[in-house]
Amino acid sequence: MKHHLMIGTWTPPGAIFTVCFDDADLSLTLVKRTEIPEDEPISWMTFNHSRSTIYGAGMKKWNSFAVPSPSDITHQVSHPMGGDPNANASDTKTRAIFVLAAKTPPHCVYGNPFYDHAGFGNVFSTNAKTGALKENVQNYEYLPTSAIHGMVFDAAEEHLYSADMWANKVWCHTKDAETGHLTLVGSVDAPASNDHPRWVEIAPSGKFLYALMEGGNRLGIYRIDPETRMPSFTGKTYPLVPPGMMESFPKMFRSDVVFASKSGKYLFATSRSNSPSLTGYIAAFSLAGDGNIERQICLNPTPTSGGHSNAVSPCPWSDEWLALCDDEKGFVEMYRWRDEFLSRVAHLDIKEPGFGMNAIWYD
Repeated sequence: MKHHLMIGTWTPPGAIFTVCFDDADLSLTLVKRTEIPEDEPISWMTFNHSRSTIYGAGMKKWNSFAVPSPSDITHQVSHPMGGDPNANASDTKTRAIFVLAAKTPPHCVYGNPFYDHAGFGNVFSTNAKTGALKENVQNYEYLPTSAIHGMVFDAAEEHLYSADMWANKVWCHTKDAETGHLTLVGSVDAPASNDHPRWVEIAPSGKFLYALMEGGNRLGIYRIDPETRMPSFTGKTYPLVPPGMMESFPKMFRSDVVFASKSGKYLFATSRSNSPSLTGYIAAFSLAGDGNIERQICLNPTPTSGGHSNAVSPCPWSDEWLALCDDEKGFVEMYRWRDEFLSRVAHLDIKEPGFGMNAIWYD
């Protein structure tokens, strides 16, 4: 079977790359390079609920694209970041960093500005027919010192959890089922002052939250209160770089993303290094039925530092396949997860500026 994936870039010129993974002959091929607005390279992208629209975090803009087929991607609209007006100024380093699309009506899209002037999350309504971003309907407050990166909804999409790198917190909001607007429930500080939560994933059961710490280079396990839905730290952490590496190479590692497999039986997390002379790592964990981590299975070196990326993308339909992107050298790879062993089965170099950020699975 052939699977198509789309991938963006960290730097201009803006482009979306469609690649094809054939799981029969274990090959990766480039299908098409689609030009998009030059100054809107997409550092993080996601699909809408029907995989007919791509939403992107494109430097100073949020953008959307119609995707009627893997090789037919058309720019629909771009919107500036909301909240602090300084975020959109050309002389600030603020950029759109992460975007999350609701899978349930009213199908709003949630985006995070990053770096400076990033104390607001942005909520956009969408066109019910085309999926295009429509209107900035809410700019909800975090802290003036916040810089949110990853977010995740619970299974019912009633609560949203956010990883705040710069304020060193994990936040919880409720989502209004009618409007899609968010209301603050609360926040909790990370266990250590140098943790800097970058990413969050939630157990399918809704009982546990996994917070990936970019600075601490570890995965923190939180239990979610069944009444308040607030996360509380369990005291358990797992390493995302091997023991001794942070001491031998201070400030040379920064962890990246964490995602559960389709079945919810496994969890995958990655870290990056700040030097081409050091590799990043990919970790795998087995999960109990309630979502608690049973054990850390492996912590394998990735081919390179990972650059800005090293983002792992588990297949949405099977536990068997995981894509991994790198922008140090510019490639995408496919890994097979079988019998709790991870093996690389395909590699594709794409020598374009800023390639490649995260991969999203179209089919």
